[in-house]
Amino acid sequence: MTTAHHLKPPVPLPVGHRTADDEPLREVTVRKMTGREEALLTDPKLRHNAGKLITALIASCVQSADSVPLTAATARQLCSADRNFLLLELRRTTFGDEMEAHYRCPRCQGMTLVLEDLSTIEVRELPEGQGEVTVELEDGYTDAQGSCHRELIFALPTGEDEETAAARRDTNPSRQRDALLARCLRRVGDMDERAVRATGVRLLSDLSMSDRQLIRRTLDEQAPGPELIRSVVCEHCDEAFRTTLDMSQFFPLG
Repeated sequence: MTTAHHLKPPVPLPVGHRTADDEPLREVTVRKMTGREEALLTDPKLRHNAGKLITALIASCVQSADSVPLTAATARQLCSADRNFLLLELRRTTFGDEMEAHYRCPRCQGMTLVLEDLSTIEVRELPEGQGEVTVELEDGYTDAQGSCHRELIFALPTGEDEETAAARRDTNPSRQRDALLARCLRRVGDMDERAVRATGVRLLSDLSMSDRQLIRRTLDEQAPGPELIRSVVCEHCDEAFRTTLDMSQFFPLG
């Protein structure tokens, strides 16, 4: 049973969702994680699919503002921005705002320890009427007919997209990310939408590395949800670099 001291006041989702009954889901309550969630974190089947693990944690710990538990189906349909936000709230509710994070310097490979204050992480809300992110490529994609397309439009990824991409037999992180982006790719210039879907992952892997970095940077900067990009100064060589929030100890066990 959930006790009152386990619950935080309702919090607004950065994006929000409409349920199967077409009811808006804009605010939720998050309770502290218990031994039930510790069992989820150590479940071998879930640990091999981060998307499914996040779905299970959200369905277990999150309720709508009127105290109705979220189902796994609803947790799966939430966009990644809301899911990342709920992970952040689960961590803060259960363990507090301070977290030790370790970052590897790309120059000297030394590790830098940073005491992160999770309460200071900016959370971007979805601008009214915006459900897509447009990326203008520099080199572009050349299709089979020789036409070059430079405008890519992505929908916001969901939990279902995360689970499907993580379930691929190919565990290469770069190709898994391409699989996730391919599920969200809606338009490529004036290419036929069926051709975009058929080309899928291959289209993304054919892009130049600079365009691929441009996609990641644009999505990081424009997508709603928690700002997980951190600026770090290496304590060994004083190199300043940008990296993603270290979530390896987000939910410490034992």
